[in-house]
Amino acid sequence: MGKKYDKNGNPIKEPPPVPDPPSAPFYMGTYGDMITLLMCFFVLLFAISYPDPVLLENATKSIKGAFGILEAQESPVKSKSIQMTDMEISRRLNMYESMIDMESMIEELDMVEKITIENTETGVVIRFSDEVLFAKGSARLRPESFDVLTSVGIKILEKKPKSIQVEGHTDSTPIRSRMFPSNWELSSARATSVVKFFISRIKMDPGLLQATGHGEFKPIAPNNSPANMSKNRRVEVIVTDRSSATTILK
Repeated sequence: MGKKYDKNGNPIKEPPPVPDPPSAPFYMGTYGDMITLLMCFFVLLFAISYPDPVLLENATKSIKGAFGILEAQESPVKSKSIQMTDMEISRRLNMYESMIDMESMIEELDMVEKITIENTETGVVIRFSDEVLFAKGSARLRPESFDVLTSVGIKILEKKPKSIQVEGHTDSTPIRSRMFPSNWELSSARATSVVKFFISRIKMDPGLLQATGHGEFKPIAPNNSPANMSKNRRVEVIVTDRSSATTILK
């Protein structure tokens, strides 16, 4: 296009081009970076509050990545052995939530000393002292245990588990009775009693449940004192959202 001239023959200067308006306010870039860093910070706090080594390691790497830091000789591609899928993260968060809910309920039932909750790699373990559920040497549930088992069972069902493993354990004291020739039979019968209760009283799907007796062979404390032997006499309910029983027992 040729130049334009005024009536005196002088060239007319073209006005400078008007820049396009910004697509977003200038502060949005800084604001977005700040929100991302805050999110990474709270993910790290959450991971530290429940010391899962895999979750903690991944959260730490997320923080380092936000600052553009890579460890020496570390490939930007994560190893498959520590990479967590969205489904795995969701599964673990669901376990943590289940554990917190269970602990609150047990506090309300005033059973903190008799029922404990533990989070493991395979699921949430609810551990009952044997005296909560059974009389000495018996596999018949105490009537006063019904309310506790019902509350726990309902809370388990709320999480829609894929598998519920009930395990019976005893101390090393031998038992020889007509009904229970050894601790194998006693521990198995106790686990079965809990399973039958869940099926009959709470209407749990029998396909979700498994009963196992370990006798005295999986202690959690040495059988060298009455207090430790009491710890070993227990029933454990292991709840997982994985459908394969082999993942529970690995």
